Amino acid sequence: MEEQWAAGLARRMISGDRDAFDELMKQFYPGLLRAAYLIAGNRADSEDIVQETFAACWAGRMRIRDPEHIGKWLYKTMTREAWRTGRRGRREQPVEEVFSEDTPSGYSVLDEVVSASGKQELLKAIAALPVKQRTVLVLYYYNDMSAKEIASVMGCLEGTVKSRLFTARKNLKTALMARDAMGEEALL
Repeated sequence: MEEQWAAGLARRMISGDRDAFDELMKQFYPGLLRAAYLIAGNRADSEDIVQETFAACWAGRMRIRDPEHIGKWLYKTMTREAWRTGRRGRREQPVEEVFSEDTPSGYSVLDEVVSASGKQELLKAIAALPVKQRTVLVLYYYNDMSAKEIASVMGCLEGTVKSRLFTARKNLKTALMARDAMGEEALL
């Protein structure tokens, strides 16, 4: 149902309706920003990436052939822009800026610190992955896309996505286990 709603907005946007474009931005901005952040590694670049994605959407609206898949089109455009940005270089920015959340009631300060520390270590390990592995991991786990959808977004075969996902998981596990081992040694 949500895809039909987005397709209707995309059709209106293609015909020049700015309000429909604004609605599409509201709907897709949070997910695109999170994915862009996880791929690019910092907030400043991720905001630029998403802004460029929506600028390309508006400027190229007449070339959008399949409004039913506007979400895939946006993620594909964002992914390619993130890769371009990654090739130009990175600016460092704290992880907390995009992933700051209020502490759920019932958690102690210690629980909050341990949880935040674990999240930060995971995000650092994800950021250390090669860009295509990181992209597959982000789209699969953080944006709930299937391997088939990711293949469409990344312009590769579904088998390639599965291979990259497998390798990314393996590399992530290795990195996290190495960090855990280093942390245990520091405690001894």
